[in-house]
Amino acid sequence: MGVKELHTSYPKVSIIWVNYNSFHIIDIIKESLKALMMLNYPNYEVIIVDNGSTDGSREIIEDYVKQVNVRSIKVKFLKLSKNFGFTGGVNVAYRARDKESKYVAIVNNDAIPSPDYLNNIVTFLEEHSDIGAIQGVVLKRNKPVIDSAAMYVDEALSIFAPFTGKPVSAISKLLYVSYVEGTMPVYRIDAVKKALKGNENDLYVSSAFAYYLEDIFISLMLWNTGYKCIFLPIVVGKHNRGSTIDRYRKIIGIRYYSIRNVIALLYMTNSLEKRKVILRFLRRAVISKRGLAFQRIFIDCLIDGLRLGKFLLRKYGMIDIYKAPLMRRPLLRRIII
Repeated sequence: MGVKELHTSYPKVSIIWVNYNSFHIIDIIKESLKALMMLNYPNYEVIIVDNGSTDGSREIIEDYVKQVNVRSIKVKFLKLSKNFGFTGGVNVAYRARDKESKYVAIVNNDAIPSPDYLNNIVTFLEEHSDIGAIQGVVLKRNKPVIDSAAMYVDEALSIFAPFTGKPVSAISKLLYVSYVEGTMPVYRIDAVKKALKGNENDLYVSSAFAYYLEDIFISLMLWNTGYKCIFLPIVVGKHNRGSTIDRYRKIIGIRYYSIRNVIALLYMTNSLEKRKVILRFLRRAVISKRGLAFQRIFIDCLIDGLRLGKFLLRKYGMIDIYKAPLMRRPLLRRIII
């Protein structure tokens, strides 16, 4: 097979893998990296980003990759001076991608990809030019049930994972989804550029969605640009969910980001539910019996979320949330909430 034929039949894919202080799960880390080096696809690179680790995991990873990269896969190892967050690390890797890459994939450092996952996903993308983002079935690492599959949000940006915890046999159809979940997504680079208004440097908007909703934001932007987000009913890997983020949940302040980011993203949509959701958060802050400190956190989330939402609206424009397939909640539940 000649070089031209190789690039035509197997377009270049850049796989992004982000690490931060993962010594406590180093066996899972090694399992993930070894699987990445053994994918049944002939034209990909792996971009490893270390987010300023201080626990020795960076050095272990660097040595281990040299041991298991027996096929001489192109590996770029980017060592950052501090923790830029998951989406910040992703963006650093995205900027370092091979400019010939047609697709970019993310594999969480606690996810173990299946050997044929990339070949199956890229084959489908090559046959469907209207697909901007795609994911398959991700299983739980130690249990033969679904970790993530077809993912949806409703008008209030509540997340629905209807197949999580169910056997693989529970889902066998290709589905349009609200968003492609961030464990093992694959994105069409040209689609991302259009969705982010020509931005060549970022896959995620890390300044806004550092730890929460980054996958929902880019998916909704893709839907608004005319691209589709889909779920393909094939097993792509396994995931030890939460093994990285749970350790640093309090330090990062996930609760703050989860509320702030919902407010911000809702603000820049045309959702009919956004006023109700904002008022609901405000009511929680006012009537909370958990003390002034808790109330202050909620107020900060609201204020910061509205500011961020206004900024994003000016930069990216209004998101028509109804261009994406949404989970419809019963009318009674909407009224009660």
